[in-house]
Amino acid sequence: MSDEKNLWALFKKHLPYEVHSQRIETGGTGLGIPDVNLCGNGMETWVELKVVKGRRVMLSPEQVVWHFRRARAGGSSWILARDKADGVRKGKYDRIYLWPGSAAKDVAEHGIKHPAQVFEAPFDWPAIIVGSLGLERA
Repeated sequence: MSDEKNLWALFKKHLPYEVHSQRIETGGTGLGIPDVNLCGNGMETWVELKVVKGRRVMLSPEQVVWHFRRARAGGSSWILARDKADGVRKGKYDRIYLWPGSAAKDVAEHGIKHPAQVFEAPFDWPAIIVGSLGLERA
């Protein structure tokens, strides 16, 4: 299983029951559409899931444009990236970085150096999913 699919499995496992999720497989649809659509308590958001490579967060130009257009229209979108110790950067760490979609261009250019909400393992999933993504509980 790819690292991004592992991240999706972990993310989905921690979604509250009342949050509806839909993974988007975009092979035949528009370029740049984020990986996941979430809806909870009447609020909707999109999430692009990424795995940090070195210190980079690899967003395509189409993904950057999609997030820019969504933000310009007043919509909600996020980039959630997981950074774990790997063969390149060794150590004992496991972090999740979370940026609003409006920061996509800067994230693509600067990776994890761009200011983000940072969550250390063990992750506070309610804070990430319910609080940070704006899917407030009733």
